[in-house]
Amino acid sequence: MDWCSWLSKTRLEPSLVYEYGLTFAHNELVQDDIAYFNDEFLQSMGISVAKHRLEILKLAKKDEKKSTSSRNHMLWLIVAIMQAKKLVAKRLKVWPCRPHHSISCKFAVAPLRNYSTRWKAAMLKRNTKLATAKQETPTRVLPNEGMLKRLKGMQCFKT
Repeated sequence: MDWCSWLSKTRLEPSLVYEYGLTFAHNELVQDDIAYFNDEFLQSMGISVAKHRLEILKLAKKDEKKSTSSRNHMLWLIVAIMQAKKLVAKRLKVWPCRPHHSISCKFAVAPLRNYSTRWKAAMLKRNTKLATAKQETPTRVLPNEGMLKRLKGMQCFKT
């Protein structure tokens, strides 16, 4: 930022404007830092005369009002664009789409897909499949001596 041109808007002498401009540049200040200017801050940078600090703070206050109003204008512009976008999308959805009017069909707006419900349904389906698979799988039982004797007595296991 050109601090000398900014400070020249004050009632300070040109030699002081140059000196304070170098001080701001030496301290690596940028335009966004103006919002944080206060009496103690300016005094810590070496601006010892109270009237000089006061002039700088008046200018900073004027700049803050300008930037705040421009931010508000930008906010209103963004809100207006978003509302216009919604309105146009709403109007295009109800636009009649007839076979002999191919132009109107080109403007159809596809609805946004909601993948969260599809994902939830898929996970629910997967969980139910896993639960039924766990119930259907037989548990393995290790045979003990009594079981082996019974199995040998059966016809299908005789050799």
